[in-house]
Amino acid sequence: MKNLIFAITLIMSLNIWAQNRFENTNVFVRVYDLQGKKISKGKILSISETSLQVESVEIPVNSIGSIKTKRSAGHNVLEGAVIGASTMGILGAATANQDSFFTAGDSAVIGAVFGGTAGAAIGGITILFKNSKSYEINGDFEKWKAFEEMIIK
Repeated sequence: MKNLIFAITLIMSLNIWAQNRFENTNVFVRVYDLQGKKISKGKILSISETSLQVESVEIPVNSIGSIKTKRSAGHNVLEGAVIGASTMGILGAATANQDSFFTAGDSAVIGAVFGGTAGAAIGGITILFKNSKSYEINGDFEKWKAFEEMIIK
């Protein structure tokens, strides 16, 4: 019976970490090394006193140069273009008139071109309201603590 209780306790404590960790922040970040090269991107899975886990990569604090929140500006433009092109392409094909000079395929292509252009423009405008933040860490544990506190709040 003692062994069973010990085994259950051991299994239940597998998620306990030696260091304090904060899990599941749902914040998308881009992580850059000390030379400014992007080393990882994705949602933060956990933050500890000595590392940051993004996706399946654990990055030690002393190798983090900077962290930027949210996605890049190009993501907004691309997302707007794809949504606009697909929506207007489908609408162009669906509303094509048989008596028209253009076929349904032609109308779909025209709709996709104009919709993609308009969507990219709208995506570009949304960049102004993005409000992403940049944190300079440069391997400094003091700056890391400040970042950790900002993300947890």
